Amino acid sequence: MKHRILFVLLFCFAVCSAVSAQEVSMNFRQVKLEKVFDTITQQTGLTVAYSRPTVNPGKIVSIQADKEEISKFLRRLLADMDVDFEIGETKIYLKAKVASDTTKQSGKTKNISGTVIDQNGEPVIGASVIVKGTTNGLITDMDGNYTLTDVPEDAVISISYIGYQTVELKADNKALAKVTLKEDSELLEEVVVVGYGVQKKRDVTTAIASLRASDMKGQPVTSMAEAMVGRMPGVQVSQSTGAPGSSLQIKVRGTGTITAGTSPLYVVDGVPLAQEQLNTFNMNDVESIEVLKDASSAAIYGSRGSNGVVLITTKKGEEGRATVSYNGYYGWQTVSKKIDMLNAYEYADLVNDARNNTYIDKMESVNRKLIAQNKTPLPYNISDDNAVRLQNTNNDYNTIVPIEILPYLRGEKGLIDTDWQDEIFRTAGMQSHSVSVSGGSQKIKYYASVDYLSQEGVIVNSDFTRYSSRFNLDVTEGIFKFGLSLSPSVTIENAVNSDGAYNSNGGGIIASALHSAPIFPVYNPDGSFSFIQNAWSSNTQTVLPNGTVRKGNSQTQVWNPVALAMLQKDETKASRIFGNVYGEVAFMPELKYRANFGVDIYSSSRDTFRPSTIPISNTEGNPESVPEATARTGKMYNWLFEQTMNYNKEVGGHSFSALAGWTMQYQRDESTYAFANGFITNTVPTLNAGTVTRGNTQASEWALLSGLARLQYNYKGKYMLTGAIRADGASRFGKHNRWGWFPSISAGWRMTEEKFMKSLSFVDDLKLRASYGLTGNFRIPNYGAQGEVAYLSYVLGGSSAEAVKGAAPKSMPNPELRWEKTAQVNVGFDASLFKNRLTLGLDVYNSNTYDLLLNVPVPMMTGYSTRLENIGKVNNKGVEFNIATNQKTGDLNWSLYFNISKNINEVKELGPGNADIISSGSVSNAYFITRVGEAIGSYYLPIVEGVYKNQAEVDAALHYKDSPTNYGLADTKPGDFKFKDVNGDKILDISDTDRAIVGNYMPDFTYGFGATLAWKGVDFGIVFQGVQGNEILNLSRRYFYNHEGNMNNYKGAVNRWKSEDNPGSGMNVRANRVSKGQNGITSTWHVEDGSYLRIKNISLGYTLPESWLRKVYLKSARIYCSVQNPFTFTSYEGYNPEVSNRTAATTNGEDYGVYPLARTTSIGVNLTF
Repeated sequence: MKHRILFVLLFCFAVCSAVSAQEVSMNFRQVKLEKVFDTITQQTGLTVAYSRPTVNPGKIVSIQADKEEISKFLRRLLADMDVDFEIGETKIYLKAKVASDTTKQSGKTKNISGTVIDQNGEPVIGASVIVKGTTNGLITDMDGNYTLTDVPEDAVISISYIGYQTVELKADNKALAKVTLKEDSELLEEVVVVGYGVQKKRDVTTAIASLRASDMKGQPVTSMAEAMVGRMPGVQVSQSTGAPGSSLQIKVRGTGTITAGTSPLYVVDGVPLAQEQLNTFNMNDVESIEVLKDASSAAIYGSRGSNGVVLITTKKGEEGRATVSYNGYYGWQTVSKKIDMLNAYEYADLVNDARNNTYIDKMESVNRKLIAQNKTPLPYNISDDNAVRLQNTNNDYNTIVPIEILPYLRGEKGLIDTDWQDEIFRTAGMQSHSVSVSGGSQKIKYYASVDYLSQEGVIVNSDFTRYSSRFNLDVTEGIFKFGLSLSPSVTIENAVNSDGAYNSNGGGIIASALHSAPIFPVYNPDGSFSFIQNAWSSNTQTVLPNGTVRKGNSQTQVWNPVALAMLQKDETKASRIFGNVYGEVAFMPELKYRANFGVDIYSSSRDTFRPSTIPISNTEGNPESVPEATARTGKMYNWLFEQTMNYNKEVGGHSFSALAGWTMQYQRDESTYAFANGFITNTVPTLNAGTVTRGNTQASEWALLSGLARLQYNYKGKYMLTGAIRADGASRFGKHNRWGWFPSISAGWRMTEEKFMKSLSFVDDLKLRASYGLTGNFRIPNYGAQGEVAYLSYVLGGSSAEAVKGAAPKSMPNPELRWEKTAQVNVGFDASLFKNRLTLGLDVYNSNTYDLLLNVPVPMMTGYSTRLENIGKVNNKGVEFNIATNQKTGDLNWSLYFNISKNINEVKELGPGNADIISSGSVSNAYFITRVGEAIGSYYLPIVEGVYKNQAEVDAALHYKDSPTNYGLADTKPGDFKFKDVNGDKILDISDTDRAIVGNYMPDFTYGFGATLAWKGVDFGIVFQGVQGNEILNLSRRYFYNHEGNMNNYKGAVNRWKSEDNPGSGMNVRANRVSKGQNGITSTWHVEDGSYLRIKNISLGYTLPESWLRKVYLKSARIYCSVQNPFTFTSYEGYNPEVSNRTAATTNGEDYGVYPLARTTSIGVNLTF
């Protein structure tokens, strides 16, 4: 690694020494100077930065040039002005020139001393301080200080610095003691990245959200998506899992599809990502992130723009000496929330209640049968011991009180009271180190970095490690320009099977920990893992009066979750090479050709091993299991080639910009899988040590061919119009509909350029926007339009015949299959007020997605049950608002921002008959429904109206009195759920007709706000993120509020129904091991409000004064501390209100045991040499 860094540094320093210049051509007579500047920008891409009054942009000039070097041209252009220039990476800076002739000043002279600082109170090093009209001048030192001698009393002192407004003060002005330079907003006008180009932000006519590297300062995030949280209106970023290295989910303006993919298209440096894993990229390499939200801005990406487009731009080199930067931090992570569970004594009380109630119910049933047979009923009492209970109930083990809880019921002290969450969670370390070097000349500019990230998980034995590097190079030689961007990375992830149901194939560690009874230990006395709760253990023995030993299962079988995490192996190694090379030719100043070739090569291997030390489930004595191992490999090759022509022309006040081009992209995916068992030892976990019993290989590919064009028109910055179109041909769609056309148009009107707005002096800028666009959704299976064939084994001939392989149709072809299309209208405005101290924006949109891809039933005579067709329609409409302010009060700089978004989702059509789409959740009777007039994937469940308080209410209930079949509710008793007769037919059928739409995972609105403060080198930042009105289907409640006494429960179970006189909360059912009146069916009892407000990040930093750094050759140094996810305000009972076990649009919003989020506290440093 050291050699690698050294090589990068040496190479970058070498290329830094090269010097060259770009060329310009023009022929102007009697034009404004600003027009010459605009032409320079068009031909070179360099913005001319200047301040008034140093440069007068309205000055009339005449000048000619034919492929003249830019530096020579500027010398001629500025020859008659007291102006000098400096060419930077993206700008040409103009500043006041030191005069060559000395002008005599009258009067006395004096010495003047002072300090020059910026708006943040930091010294400005190298600022020019000069007696105007003379050669008497100097530049400020490392502390921003200066001393001028022999200054005439009537002289004017000019203080200037590149990128700042020039300040001119008379020599007798006391303000010279401390001069504050302000950034020149005209010089530093912001540009945003749009598809296949850049555009001035003030001229954008579409809905685009932007985030700069400076906005992410001080946040120790591991991925780009984390930095976007709460900052972009209309962009919902969700972190549903806290597993190290996990990806975040991004949705732009709601969900517009039912079966196709919902993720946006990610484009890095102009190359669309084939693999969406953003965690392979170093966040310190990112310069900006733009999100194209409306269809007009995204239409240039055609068939892949329906879910929005995220454009990521990495850092480039800048002209000047090499700058070396180090960014690093160390942190520690703790689980952000623990769920309050019953302790051992509370648990024992619940178990006792459940078994006693079961015994009472069972004896009532036994005696009813005896009475029906004219026999004497049996006497019973809850004080009966286990032997009597087993005799009375014919060995019903659900009625016995486990002997292991008896000491707890007696209140004995010093007993085992295991907090299983404390056992699986830990304080996890985290560190990141990134070194970059950048610099260059007018000809060659470079940026290179290396990065190391190590993140332990808050669940034991889980971690993520990343090694990445980047090299960006741009070279200009006359009319030619070329460059490359290369980013190789390697990641290693050690995962634990944390999510899902308990004991799900050796996983469900979260659920298993919450299920595990606190009366059992983690370890045996010999230090080995205890599996006492794996059922049929000696602690469940009951000795009958005749001496017979009966064994039963007192607890639901649960593997030791700590053992599951520590003993199993699940390692994924992945490598990625992502990058592109480009070439550009300027045939004439207005016309440029560009070719770009990009690659995304990804490979991974995943190895798992489950040792024999995890015993066979639910078996007496916990015998060892048979070890199992799997090996998976995956490879992905993706390449992109595109060619474009750009033409820019200005005539009078009319500016035109045209783009035309074509692009082609290809991807191939390959995977292998193998399963082995029969290992004779746990020490060799590779497949060759076992017997491979099954495996497969797969391969698939797709291709895309496209043409695109865009025309932009701008009249004096007042009227703006953009039109674009893209045609995509994709292999994924039917041969009759392989091509799709995606047009867009947008317009803008800057009202502040109109005369009637001039009287509103507080309005600096006001722009109205309107747009329309059509985009598509490319995210469907590669062969969805083609009939697939599956290979199966058949036994042909007699009973002794061997199985032979044969092929059979798997899916029905549809040659008419076409794109899902989204048509969106957007109107909005952008404004800045009070000298740009206040900015705000508003967008209103209406989006219709049609030709949805749905599986439609077909006649069985075809040999198929369904076929994929284009038949549905979904609408999303909403509003987005953002406001921000930047203020300076003395040495204090502060800013605030706020954004809020509301999206309404509605299904409009579902094909002929508009039949509901019913989808199953992760447990039985958990249903989702997609219905016309409702949002996609709504929860479809029975409604709980409360708990029966007494027997009279039970006797009067519909299910007990009027239902001929009772639907499994005949054994309902006081303390059980009371269900609603939804359809009003006087019969409860909670498994079918008496279900209703009771909520949805989609929020009513999302919002974010934050603040930054800076004072004399101290900076503070805070980011809030909020979601309001979404519901969560908390399936964990199915078990942790089951009150069966066979597993641990939420602390709320203490407030359960116990009697008519002690009804508890009135919504918390009685304890019972078996007879529960359908209390366990998934219902509104499992639906919770998922609204939350989260403090996403708090950071505090200090930038050391320059005077402290001179001796150690540092340009800047900042130290900081930061806390990620410190607080979440929510009523949700689970770990994380952003949770979702599933990502499909039709079954989203489940919580069934998901890796919780971490609270990360870190200390870091940013150094620049």
